[in-house]
Amino acid sequence: MADNYTFLTDEGGTAVACAGSEFALESSAQFRDLSRFWIQRIFVPIVVGVGLLGNIVTIVVLTRRRMRSSTNVYLTALAVSDLLYLVFVFSLSFQHYPHIHNPGYLWYWQYYGFGTWFTDATSYTSIWLTVSFTVERYIAVCHPMRGRLICTESRARKVILLVYIFCFLTTVTTPLEYKAHVELDSRDNTTIISTRFTTTKMLHNETYQNVFYWYTTITFVFVPLILLGIFNSFLIHAVRKSQQQRCRMTQVEQCDSVQTQENKITITLIAVVILFMVCQIPAAITLIYKLFHQPPADSVGDNVLRGLGNIFNFLVTINAACNFMLYCALSDKYRRTFLITFCKSCYHPPLPSRHNTAFSSMYDGQSGFRRSVHASSVRVSASSSDNGKVFQRTSNCGPRNNPEQQSLPVIQEPAENNVSSPSSTSLPRVLQYNSTDGFTL
Repeated sequence: MADNYTFLTDEGGTAVACAGSEFALESSAQFRDLSRFWIQRIFVPIVVGVGLLGNIVTIVVLTRRRMRSSTNVYLTALAVSDLLYLVFVFSLSFQHYPHIHNPGYLWYWQYYGFGTWFTDATSYTSIWLTVSFTVERYIAVCHPMRGRLICTESRARKVILLVYIFCFLTTVTTPLEYKAHVELDSRDNTTIISTRFTTTKMLHNETYQNVFYWYTTITFVFVPLILLGIFNSFLIHAVRKSQQQRCRMTQVEQCDSVQTQENKITITLIAVVILFMVCQIPAAITLIYKLFHQPPADSVGDNVLRGLGNIFNFLVTINAACNFMLYCALSDKYRRTFLITFCKSCYHPPLPSRHNTAFSSMYDGQSGFRRSVHASSVRVSASSSDNGKVFQRTSNCGPRNNPEQQSLPVIQEPAENNVSSPSSTSLPRVLQYNSTDGFTL
């Protein structure tokens, strides 16, 4: 009786296992095909169209003369790399269209390796430009005196050029991993009946796989995510600390203005980092998983990974297309410049307010410094009209002679920007580096 029971269990279990594996294989293949159809042929063209328009608008807006700054140089370069990424991702999506394997599209499969290279290179460029922008903001806010010397437009252009060269050169072997494959008619071996791409021996070389993939994972996944997390934490902490200090040093109404501007910066930084991590981490996890486990071709695991790869790569595409929306939602100056550039009839200049007279959210030329002058907050003593050195600031946030308050640096400006005394003697203007400068779009 026991033997019969064992025999029936083995036979039935084998049949059930075979049926279950076939069902799993069929379901995984259906999941892979559906993800290819909906993402590559429906959603990608829509997101790419929106992203191309948004990035072109961003490039036009950020290159206006009134928007010139080192920060906006980085943002312009980021928009360019995102624009290129969207173009190449869209070109790679053609491989999932039904007639792309016809003989007339041999040129596409000859291009496929280069398209993959350009897609990877522009994606990695966007990642390191985001890191560069974050480090630049950290220096400007946490070390303002150094930032005035380091965070310049010329230096930003040099960093951008190095990032582009580095990312394209380190992925230059990608086209060598693919080649166009031609299937000939078996009757005469001259008529092409199908074309597609195949992988080369280089891609299957174990040493190349280990070195290249580990290098890619460390350089373009681990290091950027760690740096972004660290520097953004420091930056948000510095902004909050600066806000508390200025509330003790300036008038109440000025504190409200500064708080509003700095809160916008904090929200923008958090939004950019969260969007980046949400869109990039799933693809990074998939890449790391494939380093340790590569399932056989056309297996259940392979089908699932390909389906998830379509979804996670689509998240990266969304990241490249959505920065424009963040700028529009969180930057007053970006919206104003957009309206002035494209819809002048819709733009209505804001009425001056008492807050705007104290702090302005606009750049002053190419400098990343904000000029803060308020008639009711600066008193010139009798001796200051002679030598222009003695200033006394009053504050409603604390005692007038609070020993904890530190005096602001006095920097001599060009003659046309100086504040004149009643006796027409030029006085130095009080310059205050504000952490919001340079970041305001």
